[in-house]
Amino acid sequence: MHWDEIAVRYMQLRDGLVKFANRLLGGDRHMAHDLVQETFKAAALQWETLRTRSEGIQRAWLYRVLKNKVFDQWGAARGCAGSVSSQEMVSDLETPRTAISNLLLQKCWKVIDSMPCAQRRVALLKWQGEWTNREIAAHLDIAPSTVRVHLRNARNTLVTELGDEVVFPSEWRDDGPGEEAAV
Repeated sequence: MHWDEIAVRYMQLRDGLVKFANRLLGGDRHMAHDLVQETFKAAALQWETLRTRSEGIQRAWLYRVLKNKVFDQWGAARGCAGSVSSQEMVSDLETPRTAISNLLLQKCWKVIDSMPCAQRRVALLKWQGEWTNREIAAHLDIAPSTVRVHLRNARNTLVTELGDEVVFPSEWRDDGPGEEAAV
């Protein structure tokens, strides 16, 4: 096969891919390394097609696949939390207030998971990844105003689905052009 070509591409891009995944995962370097390995396994399976593409297209493909694997990991992590019963969650928590907050957070993730793909990705990067609007716009190659629209729509969906249970800080209600507007 073409193992040497794949190994060369791996050595060229590994550190950047790990850094990218580590950032998306909030500092889980071990998981970042695992997902980069999975990404290159996927590349090996597609190498007959990828090898004929330019280095730039190969790089873009690898980053896109890695990003999707990170998003899958986020969904799997939340899915595991969803398998615990509400009673089990409450019994293991220190205070009733913490228990209520965690149950509300679980409801929020379920609503976010049901959002349209672009809106869900923006919401996850903002609220789970703690990215700025500019970082999200650059990463997804969309306008900052589009990020703000997705975040406003995501926030409105959460309010519609969960009502008064979910409260956003007052600075998140400003739909102006500021960095943290409409989150």
